[in-house]
Amino acid sequence: MKLRRARHSRRPFGILDIGSSKICCMIGEHDKNGGVRLLGQGTHASGGIRAGEVTALAALSDAIGNAVQTAERAAGVSMNAVSVVLAGGSPRSSFRTQAITMSDSTVSRRDVRRLLDRSGAQEIDSALQLMQLHPLHYSLDDIRGISDPVGMRGRELTVDFLTVVANRTHLANIIEALAQNHLGVERFIHAGYAAGLACLGNEEREVGSTVIDLGGGTSSAAIFMDGKLIYIDTVPVGGQHVSTDIARILSTPLATAERLKAVHGAITPIDTMAPAPSPVREALKMGHSDNIMLPGVGDHIEVDGKMIDRSLLSAVIRPRVEEIIELLTDRMRAVRMDYAAGNRFVLTGGGSQMTGIADFCAQVAGKSVGIGEPASIGNLPTEETSRSSAAAIGALIHVSRLTEDDPAERQTRTLPHGPIERLGAWFRDNI
Repeated sequence: MKLRRARHSRRPFGILDIGSSKICCMIGEHDKNGGVRLLGQGTHASGGIRAGEVTALAALSDAIGNAVQTAERAAGVSMNAVSVVLAGGSPRSSFRTQAITMSDSTVSRRDVRRLLDRSGAQEIDSALQLMQLHPLHYSLDDIRGISDPVGMRGRELTVDFLTVVANRTHLANIIEALAQNHLGVERFIHAGYAAGLACLGNEEREVGSTVIDLGGGTSSAAIFMDGKLIYIDTVPVGGQHVSTDIARILSTPLATAERLKAVHGAITPIDTMAPAPSPVREALKMGHSDNIMLPGVGDHIEVDGKMIDRSLLSAVIRPRVEEIIELLTDRMRAVRMDYAAGNRFVLTGGGSQMTGIADFCAQVAGKSVGIGEPASIGNLPTEETSRSSAAAIGALIHVSRLTEDDPAERQTRTLPHGPIERLGAWFRDNI
């Protein structure tokens, strides 16, 4: 049997990472070595989205338009569709199984495609929409653990796969925000999965690792094992909540709180024998030896300024980060995925840039915790390969690896693929 070689599209492709704090568009293409090369990117402050959920469609549409136009100008190309990276819409994952009986005893690519077509057509809650479908392994009669059954002989072909779904209404509003900018959505990609592709090596995904993407309005977890994604989840708490805590407790403007977190944010180890600090009392103290100048609320900044101890800022940040880690680990435990999470967590995303966060999370979760730096891609400046861009970089890598006729990819594309299907979609929409 002659096997066809997988082909990648040579056209430029775009991804759009929609976060609660920023929106990032990257446009890339395949390089000569089979990797990906960045053509252009654009970033804009988010609007109309909070804790991952759409709150104002017009503001979100404007922010998307600004980010995409900047990337298009830098790349010198115009996009009509992009792949969307997101963590909102209450995404969740589940394991499923599908089987078919073959008419021919030899498994062909058509059989695999037919099997995955039925997998993608399985009934789900009408309020949900399929985002991703990941085949885990195939079985042929009584033989399990097959990675590629094409060419093998048997009667019944089965696939165990993971689905990622999200609220249909949320995804419809994302599609509408892009449509207002004359853009289509090629596919949806979960931010935690994309961050895992960017920050984990092949061996780490093979032996098992959990990536925690600490975003602005959400935090996501993705578990990889045997090189496959086996679990995702998102909680609507992120770095913006840390900034809000600082602003409220220290009575300072939100912009200043964000700057304090970015410049001075650090999490010192917990002293279990020490009494709990009183943020309100400590915030009013003056003249500590290791302190930070804190502007007051309003248009004017006090000349002398208020002085707070660095340990106080740490005490304000610490409970919210602890809440995020506990929420994610509790949800893993609730669906009995805590064993699969392994003993290693990898932190990435903008929220992971605070000093001391890895040691603190290791203390909270009882795991080995490291910091995940995203892989570099061609033409992307080193200074822009930051953890806050991990999901965008990972999504660009994911799209670059897709083949033109990937049977699993067919199930989750939101746009018709191929001239015949595009023609059929046009007739359905216009006649």
